[in-house]
Amino acid sequence: MLEKEKIVKEAENAIIWIRDYVEKCGAKGVVIGNSGGKDSATVIAMSVKALGKEKVLTVAMPCNSITADLEDAKLVAQTFEVPFLQVDLSKTYLELENSINSSLELLNKNLNNEAKINMKPRLRMTTLYGIAQTLGYLVIRNRKLM
Repeated sequence: MLEKEKIVKEAENAIIWIRDYVEKCGAKGVVIGNSGGKDSATVIAMSVKALGKEKVLTVAMPCNSITADLEDAKLVAQTFEVPFLQVDLSKTYLELENSINSSLELLNKNLNNEAKINMKPRLRMTTLYGIAQTLGYLVIRNRKLM
């Protein structure tokens, strides 16, 4: 099989899997973290193709992020005509970091850089799962979001 044909077939299989899985779970739709990047755009496009735009919700979750990323996320949502929510996690992240560091002071420690880096995607996933649970949706996650 030619490379292009192989890619098209894999994409078609993924779209069918999304449709079948959402149906099997009895979910009303899916929620997707929208960073504005090509990975998010691909997942959004495939979900729209599988379920229809009315069953796809995108969420941008800036966390001390650059403005251009948020603008890209809005553009992706507009392009695929899907709903777009924005949940700014900047204050939440800062509050959590300060709270943890306050506790770690007893051990003469502060969060290390790796811990700080990993907190942002975990906050984003917590946000997506909270929204999905509330709406009866499933989360489709982009591995780069983690």
